[in-house]
Amino acid sequence: MNFWEEIISNKVLICAILGWIIAQVLKVIWVLISEKKFDISRITGSGGMPSSHSAFVSAMTTAVGFTEGFGSSFFAISFVLSFIVMYD
Repeated sequence: MNFWEEIISNKVLICAILGWIIAQVLKVIWVLISEKKFDISRITGSGGMPSSHSAFVSAMTTAVGFTEGFGSSFFAISFVLSFIVMYD
């Protein structure tokens, strides 16, 4: 299996990236609804709600829990990392 096939088949990475993308798209929708303007710069901008950083690590931690088990060391590491990211 080559590098790109391994990346594409990594379910944890795909879930984390999808969580980030969904959060970024929701920011655009939120600004459209609340401020009545279409601001595409929110796709790449940081800050605001929903937090794309929190969505990224939450999706990653959930995917690790389902793939590796919620009692695994991988889940524990991911869980702690998620809390650090969300706190900061």
